Amino acid sequence: MGGGRWVVVVVDGGWWWTVGGRCGQWWMVEGDGGGVVDGDGGGGQWCEKHKVAAFKISYPKHVLIESIYSYSSFSSVIIESSMKRIAKGSYGYGHCYGYGGHDQEDRLSSLSDDLLIPILSHLDTKLAVQSSILSKRWVNLWKFLPVLNFTSHNVKSDYYFFIHKVLVDRSNSIVINRFNIRVSDYRTVARVLRDALTHGVSDLSIDTSENLDKYRPISCFKSSDSLIHLSLKGMLDFGKLPSFVGLVSLRLERARIVESEPFSCFPNLEKLYLVNCKMEICSAGLEVIASKLSVLSISSCFHIPVPYFELMLSTPKLTLLELEGLIPMGFVVVDELPCLHTVHIDLYFTHNFDGVVNYQQKFNLIHMLGYFKNAECVHLSPSTVELLSLSESMLVKEHCPFDNLKLLNLIPPPNKPAPQLDSWVTAYLFKDCPRVVVKAMPR
Repeated sequence: MGGGRWVVVVVDGGWWWTVGGRCGQWWMVEGDGGGVVDGDGGGGQWCEKHKVAAFKISYPKHVLIESIYSYSSFSSVIIESSMKRIAKGSYGYGHCYGYGGHDQEDRLSSLSDDLLIPILSHLDTKLAVQSSILSKRWVNLWKFLPVLNFTSHNVKSDYYFFIHKVLVDRSNSIVINRFNIRVSDYRTVARVLRDALTHGVSDLSIDTSENLDKYRPISCFKSSDSLIHLSLKGMLDFGKLPSFVGLVSLRLERARIVESEPFSCFPNLEKLYLVNCKMEICSAGLEVIASKLSVLSISSCFHIPVPYFELMLSTPKLTLLELEGLIPMGFVVVDELPCLHTVHIDLYFTHNFDGVVNYQQKFNLIHMLGYFKNAECVHLSPSTVELLSLSESMLVKEHCPFDNLKLLNLIPPPNKPAPQLDSWVTAYLFKDCPRVVVKAMPR
């Protein structure tokens, strides 16, 4: 095929163009070098470096190219392999609509639904729906998509009505495996959450991070047994929700947690990720009560702008714990974390006005490490090691916090060797672990 690349140009109204293709059809052509390529009503410039053809053509009058995507922008292996599979020859740079060019065959439309539906599932659902105007072959394909992506940046006021229409008109025989949406207003968040639960979505991702300018409560009054994975990103208040019995994985990013104990309504929760969340929970602290939780990751969470007051864990099946950011003022474990295997600690600390590290921060770190005695693999960041080094007077009085430690990884700073441990830190970490292996592996 000459080592060329495929270029797909997406046109408003569901029309698809390619170099040498024609309006209203799926066509493909191989581009081998730079230069001018033809298009109906105008030409385009082919850029070999970026594998993209730039057009500005209007035909018919109501159809205007608004977005151009190069081959490399479709990261899906399905799309790549499907395109290569149907490309069995080299087509000339014929004029659009086929005038003056070779007789070409629409090979993409000849693919089975089992191939076309996964391809459409990786596109924005708006484009997938627009593909129905291509021909009778495409009219109902979008109705069988198991993945819905409403991630268009050009969101209009009637965006929700389009989303609702898609949910109503699609085939009820196909389960929605994933539902991804980027929204710009609070009312749409509430409506989408309600509709997703009504239609039995199992994997729901809502991103409000680009447009909402203040925290808003999550309005949800419907329980769900079908929801398995939930991801919420943006300025949303997260408190008590109805019971989601089937929920296994929950990710909150940039949300504000307003309840001290918001997770017990998910009895089967196994994975919890809190990223850059604001802990608006006063002096009660955050309680994580989840009897089946195996993975807990808390990264860069805070409380205006000091550490949150306390972290309390009631997670007897926890195997992986990741803590990054400010050290919580208190750390309590109801059980002894008997299943704990791996701990990642990357904690920040602050200095007083005179440059001295506060005693409480040292105490909080040492106190917290005492709960990880069953851990076999411990990963410590440079800042965590530094804080231990500044705690000499306290470490000499402490016992080794680990009983089963097999691997200690001292994460090196970027492009630098791992720091050398002071003697009191070495004695504290290895006192009862003579067979521990020490490594310096990047995170």
